[in-house]
Formats: sequence, C-alpha cells, structure tokens
Amino acid sequence: MDGPEFAVIPVEVKQKSKRRLVITWVSVILGILVLLGGAYSSLIYFVLLDYVTMPYITFSYRSDLADESQITVTIDRVYSDSDYPARFRVPRKLMGYPVTAIGPSAFAGLERLEEVIFPETIASIGESAFNNCVNLAKFNVPSALDYIGTDAFNNTAYIANYPDDAVIIGSILYTYKGIFEDDTAIVKSEDSPAIATHDNYFNLGIFEQIGAGVFANQPGITYAEFPDSLETISDKLLYNCINLSEVHLGDNVKYIGNEAFYGASSLVSMEWSNQIESIGDYAFKETNFAGAVVLGTDLKYIGVGAFQNSHAMTSITIPSGLSVLNNYVFDGCENLAEIILSADEYTPNSRIYDIGIAAFRGTAISEFTIPFSVRTIKDSTFEDTPNLTTVYAYNNTTGTTRTEYTLDEETGELVENQVSQGLQKITIKAFNNSVSFKELVLVDKDNAIESPLNRVTLPSTMQQLGEANTDSFIFSNTAVEVLDLTSAIRFIAPSLAKDASQLREVIIDGEAQSILIGAIYREAFMNCVALESFVVPDTVRVVNSSVFEGCIALESVTLPTNTSYIVLDTNLFRGCVSLTAIVIPNSIQAIKDRAFENCTSLTAITIPSSVVAMAANVFNGCDNSLQITVMTRNNNTANWNSQWLGTSGLTVEANVTYIPE
Repeated sequence: MDGPEFAVIPVEVKQKSKRRLVITWVSVILGILVLLGGAYSSLIYFVLLDYVTMPYITFSYRSDLADESQITVTIDRVYSDSDYPARFRVPRKLMGYPVTAIGPSAFAGLERLEEVIFPETIASIGESAFNNCVNLAKFNVPSALDYIGTDAFNNTAYIANYPDDAVIIGSILYTYKGIFEDDTAIVKSEDSPAIATHDNYFNLGIFEQIGAGVFANQPGITYAEFPDSLETISDKLLYNCINLSEVHLGDNVKYIGNEAFYGASSLVSMEWSNQIESIGDYAFKETNFAGAVVLGTDLKYIGVGAFQNSHAMTSITIPSGLSVLNNYVFDGCENLAEIILSADEYTPNSRIYDIGIAAFRGTAISEFTIPFSVRTIKDSTFEDTPNLTTVYAYNNTTGTTRTEYTLDEETGELVENQVSQGLQKITIKAFNNSVSFKELVLVDKDNAIESPLNRVTLPSTMQQLGEANTDSFIFSNTAVEVLDLTSAIRFIAPSLAKDASQLREVIIDGEAQSILIGAIYREAFMNCVALESFVVPDTVRVVNSSVFEGCIALESVTLPTNTSYIVLDTNLFRGCVSLTAIVIPNSIQAIKDRAFENCTSLTAITIPSSVVAMAANVFNGCDNSLQITVMTRNNNTANWNSQWLGTSGLTVEANVTYIPE
C-alpha cells in the first residue's frame, strides 16, 4: 500500500537556515544602529564639544530666577596659566543653560590664543574681553551679537591686520582705526548740511549699530549728529574728543552710555531730547555746558558723576521721574548755582529718596531744600560749597510714608514696604569746608519754617551724625554759630565740628527731648575758638581725647556725674586758655596726659580721692599761681606719675595741698 511521501531534510540544511536568520537580524540591528548613529552623531559631537574647554574657564549664571528659560551663562574668565587651546571653542551651553555673554577681560592677555569659535547664542562681548590677545587673528561673528564693549579686541592680530578705516564686526561699527583729520564731522547721512560746513566727514548712516569707544580720543572730531534710528549712544563713544563742540542726538535716543562724552571739554551745548531715559556714569564729565541745562521729561536715571566737573553750567532742571541723584553727579560744577527739582519733591509725594556721595560738592549753590523722602545726607554732599548758607529739611514727618519694593529671595517676587520719611542721618564731611554755611532750618509738611534761623537744628527724626570710629568733619570750617544737637543721636562723632571757628554755642536740651548721647568722641569740638561754654549731658559715659583742645574762648564746662564716667582723657582741655574753673566729678579714676596743659587762666582745681591714676604733664604750662587741692584716701596717689605737674614750674610745695578724707 502506497503511503504519502515525506521530504527528508538533512540536518545540516536546518543549521544553515538558522545561521541565515541570525545574520539577518544582526544586519537589521546594525543597520538600525548605523541609522541612529547617523542621526545623533552630530548631536553627541556638539554636546561633547561644550565640555572640551570647560576645565579652562570660570562662568556664572543667575540661579535666583524662577523662570529657568531666562537663565543664561556668562564666561567670566579663562585661566591664563592653564593649557588652554590656541583654537578655543566657547561652549554653547553650560549646566544646561545657553552661553550668551563673554564677560569683561574674560580672555584678556591670553597670548597663545589664535582663534575663537563662538556659538550663535553669544549676544554680548564685554569690555577688554580679548584685550592683549596679541595672536588672536580669527573669530566668527555670532548672529545674536549686538554688543561689543570698549577695547574688546584691543591689541589683537585681528585689529592689527585690519586696514585703517572703520572696523566692522557683523553689523556693529566696532572702532575706527586711524586718526581723523582736523575738523571732521560725524554725520548721519550723505545729505547732512554739516558736510558743507566742515572740512571732513564720516557717515554713520550705513551702520546698524555703533560699538563702545568707536571715536574715543579723536581730537579731529568737532561735530557729531546721530541717525534717528539710534536708541543708544554707546559707552565712551566720543570719550576725550577735546575739540567736539556741537552734538545733535537723534530723535529716538533713549540711553546715553557710560563716559560717552567724558572729557569733551569744548562741548558747550546739546539738544536734550525728551526721549532720553538714562544718562550713564560720567557721561558728560569734564564737558563745559554753558548756562542753563534742562533735562528731558522722560529721564529716569542719571549715573554716577554724570556731570562731574562740568565747569560752565550755571543751572540744571531735573524732571520728576528720578528717584536717585547719584554719587558725584554735580561734583566740581563750580558755577552751578541752581538745582531745580520738581515741586513734588517738597511734598510727601517726593520720589527722590537718595542723594549720593559728594553730589553737590564744590558747586555754587547758596541754598537747598532736602527732598521730603531723603533720609540721609551722605558723605561730602555739600563739602567745599563756598556760597552755601542755608539748607532746609523737613521735620515732624510722622504719618507720612513712602512705598519701597524689595526682592523676596525665596519667591523672586517684589514685596511692597512702607518706609517712614524724614531726615535720619548725616554722614562724614557733609558740610565740611562750606565756609558760608550757617543754618539747617526745619520746615513742616506745608514748608512753613519751624526752627530758629542762624543755627543748625536737627529734626526730631535725626538718629545719627557721622560715624563713631571715623573723623566726621561734618561742620568743620563752616560759619555755624549755634549747633542744636537735641535729637535721638547716641554719640557725638569724632571731629564733628573741629575747626568750626565761629561756633559759640552747643545746645543739648534734655527737656525738649530725651537725651540718648552716651559718648563724645575725639576732637569733636577741637579748635572751636569761639565756643564759650559747654554742658556735657549726664548720659555721657565717655569724653575722648582732645574734645575741647584749642577752644581758647571756653570759660566753663559742666562734666557728667554718672558713675560710668571715669576718665579725663588725653589733651581734653589742652590750650583752653580762658578756662578759669572746673569741677572734676567724684567718679573720675584716671586723668591722662596733658588733660589741662596750657590752661593758663585756671586758678584753682580740686582732684577727688577717686583718682588713682594721674599721667604725666597733666598741668604742664598752667600759670604758677594755680592752686591744686588733692583729696586723698587709701593712698590713692601712690601710683601717680611723678611728672604729673609738668615741667613748666609748678611744684608740690608751692601749688598742691593734700587733704585726707
């Protein structure tokens, strides 16, 4: 019986089929890997590149921003002593954040550097970033680049190899290589009328952006105008252009950079656009704007020293938008006689809350009203102001506050705070050497005078005059005659009124206000040659050296009687030639060197038995008629210096009487 036929498959054939299957799958997997490798190799390559130069750099980023998409990285420094590559690739990202800026001086002085490859994310290259990279000859220009700082590529091979003319990096006019001919006008277009009136010209109109310091130190430039498309006058743009005499800003300029016109000593006038929002630090220092300057209504910021040493300016009008008058803003403006602020500054709606260090030093102003919201007169604010006689300050500001915003570091949100108003502090040299200054006059919220004229009266809000450990010279070499220190101050600062030659009276009225003064520090009233008397408050525990030294008209002093006052300090009354008598409190334990030296009118004095230490020359130079009564107890004089009477002729036998208690 015929059955079905079966095909016999050899074993070795099955093994070959399995091998083919394995090879097929391996091929598929390898193919997939090749495809994936092709797709991701470039990505892996670039990610790794971001870390190739990481060992050579320091960088920074803000970690306090809640929105991480806003966090960017700045390259701060490349280590000059490291083995950095001559062909340097700046990372595209670090810590997952885009690198957008090269910081000031970040690569400065890297002599082996030949080429830099920037990522397209770079938007800013800081001041002197590649300064003195003498072999740097090549770099790419990122598409995002919109700022290059002053001297960013100074002294590099790139600039050295560039022909004399405008140096253009991307769309930025980076600098001008070479020296302009005399009487060159910087113009905004080929149609400028200035071309016809000047011997030479340079056309700015073809450039989208103008870098920092492009025309610095160019004595040939005499005229400059800017296109209406320009919003920012860059830092040091016309720095030290000593013959620049005329400037026309474009209609849309909003920002004037730091030192933009610094040293343009021939600049006497300029059209001030209402569009200007910010004037940078030292922007117009050592210019010579003549007469009155009226700043635009949109102005929100004036930088440090913006008009410092602008000698010819006589008046300036400041709009209402400012909140700060910065340090040195009008310092050295010797003909500036009038500073006009908005009327709101003399009401509780005042916006200016800060007047900076030496803001009005050396000006010609004769009087000034401190804006309502200002709480501190800072260092040297009115120093060397020869015409200043009167400053007005607000008193009784209770019930008025100013809104202030601070950043909450945890949430990153602005927090609204209500800040009390009223003058609280005057710091060192505030009125120093203002030889005509004689009165700080208090006014109420309606600007009515509240305090006597011809004296300095501190407002009730005052908490501090000067610093405890620094020579203050606040009223030194002024015309102040009466100084009323009745306030909440806790000490009288060192050299507070030293050399105030017209000061004849100091008032500290304990009935008008509780006295908190605990110390009078060194030389506070030294050489106040018109001061006639002084009552030291009983709250005072320390009266330091030379406080009354050289007060030649001082006739009487009342010292505190509290038990904490234990030392008559060095030179305390030295040279007080009119002092006839003084009571030394029973609390005094030590009298130091020369405390009464040359007190030639002193006729009699009693030393209490509490004094256990007496230094040398305490009474040196006193008149030979002086009678000294020494109260003794428990051998308290045993350790006195043997020269305590000095060397001018006083003797124990003729001038001292010991009386035991």
